[in-house]
Amino acid sequence: MKRISNVSLTYEFTLTTYTEDNRANQDQTDVNFCFGDGSGIFKAKRLLPIVNLGNGTLKNTYKIEYTYPAPALFYKVSVAIPNRNDGVRNITRSVEVPFYVETIFSINSGLGQNSTPLLLNPAVDLTAVVGQPFIHNPNAVDAEGDSLAYRLTVSRYGDYETCNPTSRGITAPNFRQPNEVSPIASSFTINSLNGDLIWDSPQELGLYNCAFIVEEWRNGVKISETVRDMQIEVKDLDNKGPKIVVPPDVCIQAGALIRETITAADVASKTGRLDPVTIISSGNVYPIDTSYAIKQPFATFISTPKQTGTATGTFTWQTACQHIRKETYDIFFKAEDNPPTAIGGGVKLVDSKIWKIKIIAPSVKNLVAKIQPTKGSAILTWTPYTCSLPGAKIIVFRKQAACAPVVNKSCETGMQLTGFTEIARLNASEVTYEDTNKGTGLLKNANYVYVLVVVFTNSAGQTDYSPMSNSSCAFIPSSAPLMTNVSIQKTDASNGEILVRWSRPLNLDTSLYKGPYQYQVLRAEGNGSTNFVAVGSPIPASIYVAKADTSYVDKGLATDSKIYRYRTDFYYTSNGQFKLLDSPSPAAQVQLVAQSAVRSNKLAWSADVPWLNDFQVHRVYRETPRGSGKFNQITEVSVAGPSTYTYTDQGTDFYTKDGKFDVTLSPDSTYCYYVETLGSYGAGFPAMTLINASKIVCLKPQSDVNPCAPKLSLSAPDCAALDGTLNCNFTSFTNQLTWQPTLTGTCDQSIASYRIYYAPSAAGPFTKIAEVSDLRFLHQKKDSFIGSYYVTAISQLGKESPKSETLNQDNCPSFELPNLFSPNGDLKNDVWLPMRCPRFVKTVVCKIVDRYGQLIYDYNGTGSDFGWNGKDSSGKDMAVGTYFYTVDVSFDVNDPSLKTKSLKGWVELVR
Repeated sequence: MKRISNVSLTYEFTLTTYTEDNRANQDQTDVNFCFGDGSGIFKAKRLLPIVNLGNGTLKNTYKIEYTYPAPALFYKVSVAIPNRNDGVRNITRSVEVPFYVETIFSINSGLGQNSTPLLLNPAVDLTAVVGQPFIHNPNAVDAEGDSLAYRLTVSRYGDYETCNPTSRGITAPNFRQPNEVSPIASSFTINSLNGDLIWDSPQELGLYNCAFIVEEWRNGVKISETVRDMQIEVKDLDNKGPKIVVPPDVCIQAGALIRETITAADVASKTGRLDPVTIISSGNVYPIDTSYAIKQPFATFISTPKQTGTATGTFTWQTACQHIRKETYDIFFKAEDNPPTAIGGGVKLVDSKIWKIKIIAPSVKNLVAKIQPTKGSAILTWTPYTCSLPGAKIIVFRKQAACAPVVNKSCETGMQLTGFTEIARLNASEVTYEDTNKGTGLLKNANYVYVLVVVFTNSAGQTDYSPMSNSSCAFIPSSAPLMTNVSIQKTDASNGEILVRWSRPLNLDTSLYKGPYQYQVLRAEGNGSTNFVAVGSPIPASIYVAKADTSYVDKGLATDSKIYRYRTDFYYTSNGQFKLLDSPSPAAQVQLVAQSAVRSNKLAWSADVPWLNDFQVHRVYRETPRGSGKFNQITEVSVAGPSTYTYTDQGTDFYTKDGKFDVTLSPDSTYCYYVETLGSYGAGFPAMTLINASKIVCLKPQSDVNPCAPKLSLSAPDCAALDGTLNCNFTSFTNQLTWQPTLTGTCDQSIASYRIYYAPSAAGPFTKIAEVSDLRFLHQKKDSFIGSYYVTAISQLGKESPKSETLNQDNCPSFELPNLFSPNGDLKNDVWLPMRCPRFVKTVVCKIVDRYGQLIYDYNGTGSDFGWNGKDSSGKDMAVGTYFYTVDVSFDVNDPSLKTKSLKGWVELVR
């Protein structure tokens, strides 16, 4: 099915049948279509010529156009054809059972000119051999690139002379799946992702019918179902099918050339015979029906038929920007042997594989970063982006770190590296950007790494990304010293001490800037403060010999509570006067915070410094013994980024080189800690390890308490989604639970997970159905929404909180009746039925009387077969007019006020 108009709801429907060349097929010059909107039968003519596919199989194509009157959640289009083959083993009296297929699809403005999937692999290679695996793949493709899924269904039949929905789509008599006929076990499955239908392996000869559904999904919503019903013939032959080998599934950046070899070889028969092998391929990457084929350039597959030995074929595709999409391209390859006619009439056996190719957006190419020394900025340039993508922007990422090449893994898109920060978003047409660090300038003597990523809206309307570009690095040189240490030597409220160190200038032109030289240490108070003031007197500087002129101990500080930042300015001499040459990027002390937990203490630290403390091993110290003023290293923490600068002490000493001093942390005792960070400036700088100590913090752990109960919320049931269910077949009900932890001083705040408990009713019994670490859970049920829930919190020590409030979910019943129907035989509104989808109905009691009070219709049942056809109890058509009804409905709900509903009213019968 495909929509062929953008101004009306006109669709073209195609039915393809694969039949034997017999009298029945010759007479089948047309078929009857039902379009599911209440209209009658429409005849579709067979197109000529009829195609002979070999293997005794003819391909018949029937086409018809139809215009729908209005959008709808779904329409069911169906075709029934008289009689199947005789002797089908899994359908009783199959020769009397009409062949039947259907497509269910939605019509709404958001779908545009949508087409249902096209099955490119004809249902012709359907001979199986006893004891050998059988495979068939429909090679379904979708014109819009929607997601496809596959599932088995049953063979059905329908009345081919009427469109009455009650006589169409009925399960074929005594239908069983093919593997359920023989007492010898075998499996019959379909791969939900790639569509491989596999029977492993047939055990008994004969004809078998089967059917499967191809589902079309867009943005998580199913928008169509298409059925293939086919027949498998199991024979006993001196033949074994070939084996085909395809490349592994791949991700390719648009613009790349794909060229791969496909191979296949026959498997020796029981008598040792090897047959020639032919490899064929299909898919929408080749030139096919224009609404399904991709935009050019197309792919090609070249292979010589009937090759002996190992058969080969070459697949070639020059990909382009127009091929980028969310879903993969499924390329179908089939190998078929060519046995002599004496072997089962020359019937071919096949093997097939789907090769999935994902075309992703290309990365930005040739990124180069160049320094503007006088401005303290970096100019980035790159090659113009090659693809015009919806809503495309170029994201600029930056990281202060040693330069390292970017390696994109297969199908990996977006920023995948740690430590990078987005600094700009640019139009995709731009090819340059100047990084001024928001106007403040880049740090001096620092290395910056840049990477670009393209963000755009993909074919599914979702945000998507390109892979990362190459990285490019910029080094900001300076004649200033390098700050190397801001380390606390004494923690005190007013008499604390900090050791400040720096290096000699790395890039000093002594012929231009002459000595003598001197340093001046400056200090700013407060995190991020730029209000620097001189500390102490200037320090004479020597740049030639090692002297103790690159350190300073700052005293009289409130190191237990305040943050201090330092820089050391460098002065040269001009005309007998000291002049400022340059200032380094400032550095602050290590900031350590601590939080008590249950029988443990949590530490976290940070440092605002121009060097790199990431990807190092930091050290944690604990006072041992308590109150001694002596500290013992208890662990090493491997850090990757600021979020990893943490450690929880539970008393174990993991660092034993200076002795092992395990303790049992007691809530009655105080424990003191400090941390040392290790850092470096990285490649291009002098090799040095920069060790800096934090202040000392002291605290008591919490006592051994349980966590408090979470606060649970239960979302209302999504009843609107049920109204859109195809066929009103309710098989999935989802309850959404969310909660918030209770974090107070009296509760254990170290929560590791949450347990969800469920019972069919508030009376219980409750059972645990899940344990999760996040703050939400979706409970999927198959019967209804009804259920009761509570949640508990689990601490890191495994202790469980009291249960939360118990919340109860109820069903949302619905039963509404129209006040008009027209039983005139046109299959439009012929039966007086509930509107939309009745929900959670248990019983229906209905009485309908005419204007004289005469009882016309009397119903008492479950509601599944409820409906008045406009006739009285003797089958006589009632006259046009007004009739009066009473309906009492009972529902499957817990709320007493919703358990029953009484309806009284009138219905107008028109013809």
